[in-house]
This record gives sequence, C-alpha cells and structure tokens, in this order.
Amino acid sequence: MSRPRRWLEDKLWSTFGPEQASANLRQALSKLRTALGPCGALLQADRTTVSLERSKVSVDMLDEMLAVDERIELLQGLDVRDPEFEEWLRMERAELETRISRARPVPATGILINCQSVSDGTVQEAIMGEVLANQVGENISEQIRAWRQSQNTPELAEHMPAADVSVTSQLLRDDTGHSIFIKAVHQSSGRILYSKLQHVDRLNDILETHEDIGKTVFEAADQIIGKLPQVLDGGRPEARATALSRLGLYRMFSFERSALREAYGLMTQAYDHDQNGIYLAWTALIRTIQIVELAEGDPEALREEAVDLHYRAMELGADNALVQALAGKIRGTALRDGAGFFELAKRAVERNPANAIAWNSLAEAHLFAGNHEAALSASKRASYIASTSPFKHWWDTGRCLIAIACNKPDEAIEAGEAATRSAPLSRPAHRQLLALYAMKGQLEKAQAVADKLTKIEPGFSLDRIVNDGTYPVTTLRNNGMLEPIRALL
Repeated sequence: MSRPRRWLEDKLWSTFGPEQASANLRQALSKLRTALGPCGALLQADRTTVSLERSKVSVDMLDEMLAVDERIELLQGLDVRDPEFEEWLRMERAELETRISRARPVPATGILINCQSVSDGTVQEAIMGEVLANQVGENISEQIRAWRQSQNTPELAEHMPAADVSVTSQLLRDDTGHSIFIKAVHQSSGRILYSKLQHVDRLNDILETHEDIGKTVFEAADQIIGKLPQVLDGGRPEARATALSRLGLYRMFSFERSALREAYGLMTQAYDHDQNGIYLAWTALIRTIQIVELAEGDPEALREEAVDLHYRAMELGADNALVQALAGKIRGTALRDGAGFFELAKRAVERNPANAIAWNSLAEAHLFAGNHEAALSASKRASYIASTSPFKHWWDTGRCLIAIACNKPDEAIEAGEAATRSAPLSRPAHRQLLALYAMKGQLEKAQAVADKLTKIEPGFSLDRIVNDGTYPVTTLRNNGMLEPIRALL
C-alpha cells in the first residue's frame, strides 16, 4: 500500500513535465484528504512516497477468498486519459482474470489413500494388518473427502493412479503377543505424516477395536489430516477444504463468541470448495453451540438453521459415521428427539468404533434417555480414544457433565481439571469446576475459578451463575449444585 511519488506522477501525468506532474499530484492529494474527511489521516505522504495506513484499509481484491465472479473488472468504469495508466490498468486486469480463473471451482475428486499390510507372517497376520490400515483410512475419509485404494488388485496396479498417501501396518511377533507398526507417508514427497509402534496382546483386539486400538486409529487419522494441508497442492478443492475445516475446528472448540462466528464462516467456505456433508454437519454443531452458549441474539433462528443443515448433511453423508454422530447430537439438542438421537449415535459407533465423536454422541444419547451408567461408560471410552487430540478438552468436558448428572462429583472434578489443563481458557469446564469445588467445600479453589471466569468470560458474575436461569449451566442447575456457590457471594 505504498508507491513512490515519481511512479504515481508517471502513471497519471506521463505527458506533463516533471514540475507540473509533481504539482498535479500535490493538488490531487490535498483534494483526496478533504474528500476523506475524518478519515483523511489514513492517506500518508512524505517527500518521496505516498501510502495508505494498512491497519485502516481493506481491499476486497486482496482477500484470500477471492469471489469467483466473471463480471468482476478491476476499477470498472474508471477513465483516466493517460497512456501509462491505461497500460498499467490493462496489465492489472489481466492479472485479476488469471486469479479468478485459478479460483474457479473444480470438482473435488478426493484424496487417494493406499491402505496396505506389509507382512511376512501368517495369512491371519496379513489380514489383521490390512484391517488396521483400512480403519485408519476410513477414519480419514469420514472427516475429509478421501478414497481408500485397495492393494489386492495386482492386475490393475499398472493402470492405477498414484495415491496421495500410503498407510501401511506391519505385525511383528514378540514374546508376549504382537507389535504393530503403523506408518503414513505422503507419496510424492516421501514425508512421513505419522508413525507409531504399539504392542497388542491379542490379534482379536484389532477385530474388536479394543479401546487401545481405537485410540491409535483415531490418533493416526487426526495427525495425518492435520498435516495434509502442508503437503497437498493447495489448488485442489479437497485440500483447501481440509485446511479451512481444520482451522474451523480450532476456532469452534474455543467456544468464544467471535471464534464461533469465524468457525461458521470457515466451515461454510470449506463446503463451498467441496460439497461434503461433513462440513454441513460441523456447521450445524456450531449453531447448536451458539445456542447453548447464548452467543447470538436469536436462538430460534439458529435452531431452525441447525436442523436444516443436519438434514442436508444426512442427505450427502448418510453412510458417514461422523455425520451420523453429529446429526444425532443435533436431533437431541435442537429437536429433543431422544429416539432419533440414540439411533444415529448407535449406528455411528457400530459403523466405526474407533470414532471418539461417535462414542461421545452415544454417551449423550444414553444420558438423554436416563441411562446414566451407560452414558458414563461411553463417555470414558470417548475421552480415552481422543486423549491425544488437540481438542481433548471437549471430550473431557463432556465426561465432566455426565459425571455430574450421575452424581459422581469426584469423577467430574477429575474430568473437569483434565479439560482445563488442555484448554486453560475453556469456559464450560471452568463453570462446572466452580460449582464442584464449592459443593466439596473447597472455597479457595472455587474463588480462584470464579476469578478466572471473570477474566475469560465477558459479563460473568457469581450472581449470574446462581440466579440467572438462562445461564448455560443446565446440568448443574438440574442437579441442585448451584446453591453452594452462594457461600462466595
């Protein structure tokens, strides 16, 4: 946002002498400052340079998400009768047309993942290795547009397209069972996206998706997806959508008002690049979080939008376990449909027992139905599977809430403290801990949490959490756990 004075004079008054061109520029700058009124200070000039104050100027053509509109023409209708300016304008318009052409949507073909087992052992070991590799591939394909490529078609291998990522698993016998080695590699660069060596006592743990296997599968998929935007061609719509949605999750799980709005925009952009139902499902969840957190002014409009989004997500991803899990949460929260919630959550877990979000959804569905012990068991499994996720505080907070509903305050405190260790600015977890500490008579800890909430949550007060019936602590309120906080008032 800066140009030398001589450059401007050359482009706008190329047919004038240097002194006249310089005088014309001074006069033009004076008129511009007058026309800008109270904003005149954003136009800055010294003896050699004219510039704009960058922090006060937004240029739509410089936005990262360029609107793909064939009718866009730079400085449309502007007529400056100077050949140098016309030549500059022609070149700039050509550059804009090139950028629009690059940004024009192209079909998302998906990321190709070759899932294979590398084994010199028994047939059983080879099959188990392939099952494990495919579990990782499936978890990836639930979260982004991806296809798994089979290795069992040697007659077609020569004509197969090259995979973007290879996921291999190898089983090695040891004295007490087997060791599993999982590795994911970006094929064209050879970069290792994930690797892990893990012991397994029984091969059937893989078939049964034992929680240790589920944790590894979930961890592998999560870390691979997190690194894909760094290795894939950014021009591919599925790559762009992956990057946008990943950033959207980071913003969503902060639960802050402005961050939730940003997350909504990022997921919407991800869907614009790649019409994948999972992005609609995430957007629906964002709307329900905004309702619960009282983050926007019209909860009924948010509810209607969330319901519409979850229907559209199911149309596009009816066989996707992650879509099913998120859609179930919408049915429970927005439609109060307990039977529909449980059905979708149960289907999601059956389809992919290595999906921590599916287990979380099933836990909440059990709680909705009053099955407290089943809810707590499913929530513990969800938290364990997701224990390496950058968003683990979400699962820990859910386990804290379910433990409160089950009248198990010590387990609730353990989960709440785990959540705040992972996310020190997480408001929901701190709210639960405030009431739990007060109930246990730990008033100094409760006061410290209250002080923290005052800093991280605009408008928070002890009076509000105790006396405002709309404040988002429904589980605490329903279980009569807000009264001990009055000791701090």
